[in-house]
Amino acid sequence: MKKRYGIVVSDTVLLVFLGLVYSWSIFKKPLAEAYGWNDSQLTWTFTICMFMFCIGGFCAARLAKYTSHRNLTWFCGVLIGSAFYAMGYMSSLWQIYVLYGVVIGFSAGAVYNCVLATGNKWFPDKGGMVAGILLMAFGAGSLFLSPLSNFLIMTYGLKLAFAMLGIMFVFMFLIGGMFVVVPNEEDEKVLQKNSEEKEINTNIIEFTPRETLKTESFWIYFLWCALVSSIGIGLLGQIATISSSVGMNSAKAALMVSLFAIFNGIGRLYFGSFYDRRGREVTMTIFGIGFILGGLSLAFGIIFDSIILVIVSLVLFGIAYGGVTPTNANFARSFFGNKNYATNFSLVNFNLLISVFLGQYIGSTLYMKTGGYVATAIAITILSIAALIIQFFIKPARKKELDFIV
Repeated sequence: MKKRYGIVVSDTVLLVFLGLVYSWSIFKKPLAEAYGWNDSQLTWTFTICMFMFCIGGFCAARLAKYTSHRNLTWFCGVLIGSAFYAMGYMSSLWQIYVLYGVVIGFSAGAVYNCVLATGNKWFPDKGGMVAGILLMAFGAGSLFLSPLSNFLIMTYGLKLAFAMLGIMFVFMFLIGGMFVVVPNEEDEKVLQKNSEEKEINTNIIEFTPRETLKTESFWIYFLWCALVSSIGIGLLGQIATISSSVGMNSAKAALMVSLFAIFNGIGRLYFGSFYDRRGREVTMTIFGIGFILGGLSLAFGIIFDSIILVIVSLVLFGIAYGGVTPTNANFARSFFGNKNYATNFSLVNFNLLISVFLGQYIGSTLYMKTGGYVATAIAITILSIAALIIQFFIKPARKKELDFIV
């Protein structure tokens, strides 16, 4: 019972470093200046990265049946470090697609799944809280490592900066990977006894991945998640420009990015344990209301050039969007069981394949078509209302539903 706390601390550190995958915007401008690639070409790198992130999580869940989470973490950590190191020697656009998009995206998704699956198995009595802590660390990674990456690039140039990042990743993952282990039979007996003493429900019906995909509840939740994730993704890339559009200077606009990241982390931490206490429906209803109020605040803030309303909207969006990721983890665990948690969780994360494109549309395409962000704010509000309504149709999964999809 004591060693599990050391494991979750190590897992937290790993996810902080893994969060660098979301710092792609830090690398875009230096790469554009160094190689002459335009914004559209570089944007595809992150899209590929998110696609491979989903694939990596799914593959890791399947490969964990044949090897250990520790070995997968070591292997993928070396891949990430090697890819960063090789980026210093690029000469063509396709190489950034392969190195950052494919290799780093796939490896990050694999480690992400391994670490969360490990934490979940060690804390059956505090699954939501631990998921919140780990996901807060993942979200905070960009907050801490973006300034470091920017400093390295500005001080040493791209080639040496990528080499330093590569070495740092290999070093951290070789050490941290030693603690990415699942409980053995003796540990599981102790954890089971502890859960029973605390009256934790350990009799959740177990669903295989195939059975999960045949339930109506999974697909309704998947749609809900795609809608709210597209709001977060669409907003993430536009925070600085939206802030500038209401009169903030570049320094204040950059501060708004950090403000969003801080409240995103708070949302991840708080709602992870909130789900445990109050349940899915209450948690998701609060998200829906938060997204709607955020959309309205953003719309009125842009229309009336109100900095205060824009700040309020970013706080609301940060907290609500932050709560989505631990809710994904809790949903996969509480609806479909612990036995196939890693694979079922990776299936939920495939919503990113939809939300990354929808998010880019509401974030940048609508701006380019209309010349402003009012249409974006309206689209976000409409999606928020739709998500709030949809979540009321999610019901606990039952085995008798398995003829839903044949």
